Amino acid sequence: MIEEIAIVKSVKHHWVSVLTTQSSSCHQCNEAASCSTSVLSKFFGAKEIELKMYSEVSLEKGDRVVIGIKENIFMGLTALIYFTPLCVLFLFALLGQQLSPQLGIESELLTILLALFGFGGCYYLIKYLIQNHLEPQRINPVILKKL
Repeated sequence: MIEEIAIVKSVKHHWVSVLTTQSSSCHQCNEAASCSTSVLSKFFGAKEIELKMYSEVSLEKGDRVVIGIKENIFMGLTALIYFTPLCVLFLFALLGQQLSPQLGIESELLTILLALFGFGGCYYLIKYLIQNHLEPQRINPVILKKL
């Protein structure tokens, strides 16, 4: 289970709004002072994320809670959201590269257009898969305990 500490922002019946901070994992190693990635992460800073979730735990505004998501769910969603569009981009680019000579097109315009079309279309495919084939209660983080 991947866990994160969050602060309860509001409670309405059993629906809780929590606020957590997304921070970079940089600054942890010995090379952080000279690493360009570390410098960029300092520049962009931490980002606050608000999540709404159902909770049976009795909570009040300002409470600190531990939220979590299963590793296999997290890895599957990561692959779906990052790896799938990249694969589709390359596949459509290869398709455009194969079709260009057959259609008598000597520029790479068809390759670029098909790659962008596949990449953009993948967004709608992923959105459809998440909305219609994944159960929200399985993929959403849950409140594990009150601190």
